[in-house]
Amino acid sequence: MVSPYRSLPPLATLRTLEAVARQLSFTRAADELALTQSAVSHQIGALERHLGAKLFSRLNPGIELTAEGRVFLEGARAGLDSILLATDRIRSRSRVGMLTISAPSAFATWWLVPRLGRFAALHPEIEVRIAVIEGREPDLQRDGVDAAIVQRPAGAALDPAMEMPLLRETIFPVCAPTLLREGSRRGMDLAAQTLIECEPEGEEAAEFAWDYWLARLGGADDIRPRRLRFTHLAAALSAAVEGIGIALGRAPMVDAELAAGRLVRPFGKRTLIKA
Repeated sequence: MVSPYRSLPPLATLRTLEAVARQLSFTRAADELALTQSAVSHQIGALERHLGAKLFSRLNPGIELTAEGRVFLEGARAGLDSILLATDRIRSRSRVGMLTISAPSAFATWWLVPRLGRFAALHPEIEVRIAVIEGREPDLQRDGVDAAIVQRPAGAALDPAMEMPLLRETIFPVCAPTLLREGSRRGMDLAAQTLIECEPEGEEAAEFAWDYWLARLGGADDIRPRRLRFTHLAAALSAAVEGIGIALGRAPMVDAELAAGRLVRPFGKRTLIKA
């Protein structure tokens, strides 16, 4: 029996058609597909010859789909969607029993990892994989992630179909008990100390920096304490535990260290911000 699919064009040409039709540009489609513009033009030409019809009209500038192109694109997209759905189903079956969670390094180290033992005891049938992703929003499909822990500003609107709140962060100074004992202090008390600072990115840069805290602390206008800067929060908090200086800790990430006495709050219950 002869296969009914013998007359179908190559799958690669359908992917190229979809990209060109969506971008309405051979150049942008080539960038998306990691191909040369010449290769994209060649694939579209081969597809047009296979079908015996023009799929695009060349304008000056730009391109547009012909009537035949619109008809064929509708069927091609339906076929590609079916293949994608089947691919996702097979991939999900192969990952049964594996839970991949992405999180920033500090959150994974200071909050997530201490809870993995209890999770393993409750769900021994599930293997956990932690993917540390910094500096960008995780892509669940591309990164192979089942759940992503990301930071959102307080009061930010969430997509109820995809997002749910996990916890709220409270920011305040922390240090080793050998450096400063817990209590109510003034800004002047920081003059002889080293301020440990993480270099945050984007919108949080101002609110999560020491200058933001000092401006609200009072009595710290004329002091110029030494700064020690890290690019990752996990390293900054570890330096605070070692007694190197005072860091801006984030609860509940530092709750365990506070409870164990490895960190204290030198300014008592005063907080910087809730995120």
